[in-house]
Amino acid sequence: MKVIIFICILFLVSCGGGGSSSSDSNNLTIDNTNTNTSYVYIPPSGKSKDNCVAQTSTSDYVENFDNEQLDLSVWSYDEGCNNNGGGCNGNNEYQNYTENDLDNLFIEDGLLKIQPIYEINTGTDNVTQNYTSAKIMTKDKFPFDYNSRVTVCFRVPEGTGLWPAIWMLPFDGSPWPSGGEIDLMEAKGRSYSVDGSPGQSNLVSSAVHFGTQWPDNKYIVGEFYSSNENTFQNYFHSVTLIFQENKINFYINNENTPHLSIDPTLYPLNQYNYPFNRQYYLIINVAVGGNFDGGRVEPNEICANSACSNFSDDPDKKRLLIDWIEYEKIR
Repeated sequence: MKVIIFICILFLVSCGGGGSSSSDSNNLTIDNTNTNTSYVYIPPSGKSKDNCVAQTSTSDYVENFDNEQLDLSVWSYDEGCNNNGGGCNGNNEYQNYTENDLDNLFIEDGLLKIQPIYEINTGTDNVTQNYTSAKIMTKDKFPFDYNSRVTVCFRVPEGTGLWPAIWMLPFDGSPWPSGGEIDLMEAKGRSYSVDGSPGQSNLVSSAVHFGTQWPDNKYIVGEFYSSNENTFQNYFHSVTLIFQENKINFYINNENTPHLSIDPTLYPLNQYNYPFNRQYYLIINVAVGGNFDGGRVEPNEICANSACSNFSDDPDKKRLLIDWIEYEKIR
């Protein structure tokens, strides 16, 4: 299959919250030393599921979701709306996350499944939302070091307003955005065009966020397009993060050229202290609505109940599916 790679790099002053933009770049130092160029990523030969690269025999941690219950020694749940500025979860999202609720997150047939539902819910923070979903993370339990490889085999859901993400925040609790954020994969559930723009079923993106204090947030994004016959909504694909000192590369499937490459010399990152040489924790979630796709949501394209009876012919089309996660330290 021929895959077309398209890279789009964006530099934005603010994201995911209110307030006017500001920058203190004149008071910041540039860290552009010791860029690591010695390691070369070679994708494993073979495939696991659909387009995903094969698993290796050298990983330090692998999760195949073979057990029926989520491993709570590694994972914990987020819950509620989490409005600390900028609306729910900082992005004006429309869902409450639920904690250990099998309606929204469960393991079935060796797959982790996250299922947003169109239903009224009030979280522990007393915010009432029209949708529920799930968000899990390895916060305070399992750190991911730099100088490592992280690979996730996934399939994204279809439905306008669904926003699946696989991403990372600092394990030491450093504040956002100065501590950095690493987004392995984000996608939009919308499969139709808006104002001449393309549909989203064959598009995922990776990104890094950085800055000083909100609202001085900037980010750099790289997009990857599959063919229209092999979309991210219909087939499994893998994303690989090669996370090195002063170097971050993102790969889809068995590509050996990154669709996004980050180092301290890249503008405007070179105007800031490079934040990414630290441990991070992994997050997997599906948001509903929010800023990522301009607040678009179509309730009739989302599961109406825990059985997803309105899509009983193929409810997995409305769920984020994770087949496996692999983590390996680069030695």
